[in-house]
Amino acid sequence: MEDILQELEHVIYSGDAQAAKNATEKALNLGYSTQAIIDTALLPSMKVMGDRLRNGDIFIPEVLMASRAMHAAMYALKPIISHYAGRRKGVIVIGTVAGDLHDIGKNLVSMLLSSRGFTVIDLGIDVTKEEFLEAIHNYHPDIVALSALLTTTIPELKNIIDHIIDAGVRPQVSIMVGGAPVTAKYAKEIKADVYTNDMFEACEAAEELIQRRISKYTLK
Repeated sequence: MEDILQELEHVIYSGDAQAAKNATEKALNLGYSTQAIIDTALLPSMKVMGDRLRNGDIFIPEVLMASRAMHAAMYALKPIISHYAGRRKGVIVIGTVAGDLHDIGKNLVSMLLSSRGFTVIDLGIDVTKEEFLEAIHNYHPDIVALSALLTTTIPELKNIIDHIIDAGVRPQVSIMVGGAPVTAKYAKEIKADVYTNDMFEACEAAEELIQRRISKYTLK
């Protein structure tokens, strides 16, 4: 890995947003492609931070800082990525369900999907079933991705899917669900199409759904 990409990965670990933006801009000026920056510096750092969090080596504050640095790096890449019209793969509406204010995982998934050429409509946190349905009508997404990070908000996943079914638009979209307390068994019970365990699985599942309308993550 070149020095500037090593520097970028290091400042993301340290959570220095301004340094991450500066390093990304420097890498672009040196001729590195957006894909090289994402694959060589950004994605590895995201994976390492996720592994450290799961292992208890770091905690939420460190992840929040790294997330901000990652957003700063992606902000520097966004103007270039947005010009890659040929890379558009599909439209994904994503949001954290009503009653839940967690967005770290959702933000990382959104970022990763965007970097892979998806058009991502991020509805934010505390999103109601009515707002998800409105987004389906407004944006005509291929996939709706629902995130729930609290055990108390898991039932809202079912409420949203039932609301989409009742509105008669369920056949128009694939529905992905995820979040720490969500399980494949529950996802199948509420008639979601796909359950994924982390941001990398979510991206892979989205790729497969768009390309073939089926996925190895599809619940049977």
